[in-house]
Amino acid sequence: MKKLAVIFSLLTVILVINLCNFKCVLCALEFFESDMPIYSIYDENFNLLFERDEVEIGDSYMSNDFKYYEIIYLDKESHKGIAKFVRNVEKPKIEKSYLPAPIKIEKRTICMYMTHNDESYVPSDGVDSVYGNGGIKDVALALKSELEKNMINVYLDDTLHIPHDSQAYSRSLKTAKNLISKYSPDAIFDIHRDGASRKYYVSNINGKEHGRVRIVVGKANPNMKLNEEFATYLMAVGNELYPWLFTDIYYARGHYNQELSSKAILFEMGSHLCEKELLLSSMKELSEVITTSLYNTTINNSSGELTINGIEDKENKVINKVLESKENNKSELFAISIVIILSAGVCVSTFFVFYKNLKNKKVGNKR
Repeated sequence: MKKLAVIFSLLTVILVINLCNFKCVLCALEFFESDMPIYSIYDENFNLLFERDEVEIGDSYMSNDFKYYEIIYLDKESHKGIAKFVRNVEKPKIEKSYLPAPIKIEKRTICMYMTHNDESYVPSDGVDSVYGNGGIKDVALALKSELEKNMINVYLDDTLHIPHDSQAYSRSLKTAKNLISKYSPDAIFDIHRDGASRKYYVSNINGKEHGRVRIVVGKANPNMKLNEEFATYLMAVGNELYPWLFTDIYYARGHYNQELSSKAILFEMGSHLCEKELLLSSMKELSEVITTSLYNTTINNSSGELTINGIEDKENKVINKVLESKENNKSELFAISIVIILSAGVCVSTFFVFYKNLKNKKVGNKR
């Protein structure tokens, strides 16, 4: 009887432990379930502009027809907001060349990572987040595979940056720096998925559904203007090749590690309420837009006009080289400024020492 009592006690303890673990799993699932507030942002005439889960007053938005807005009001209870129209952004003039382009033998490198590795897709993954690599990694791998078909060396770092909190970007900064230091990429992408309704991120073209992509630019980094320029070129080329692909460019208050490169971009690959398969199937088109923008679209030095499949010459350079040149010039100007400031400081210090010595000498002579 004593043995049976001991066995019963052990079984009871095991049962309690399993129940506790099961409860923890349920709590985790409840935490990760799709109850995040989604904001609907309207213009001043109450026309719906866009949706997003993380918005702040002062954030900006550029529609894919290049209209620029700024959020001026948010209602935290109804999750609705107002954005005022600021200006029509001058859309880059763009044309396609149908002449055979010369064969290029060049090294092409792109790096990718995921600040929020946990992000997932509810219809396909069961939850919107997991503690580890979520469904977003599958989308990143699909983009990597498609880019590699375009003769690009792609390095995807799947280092975990969990938990999904305010320090995630500080953790992923190390990953991004390591990638840039090791591979010197032409561009570096942080792959995410957004929080919005399914309908906002799904486009129906001739009866076929496609997953859409948002470009995010951080307003709090010193490279913001160059990042914006790259984002604008991506959307302009995307509108020519696949008008359904990009939803917009969103300007948020963060830096998103984009200070590291003029061609650092954050992509929101659909919403947590989209089927992951829709985004997986859109990576071919996104890879084509990225490849065409970086390596096969020229910018005219005088007019700024873009030519898809343009031929490089003295007046026309591909976007990748133009942005790289601007970034190098910016770095050189910064270095020159530092030298000037230091030189001025040395001159002032030298003059002060000389003046002090001269003054002391005069005092000594008087004595």
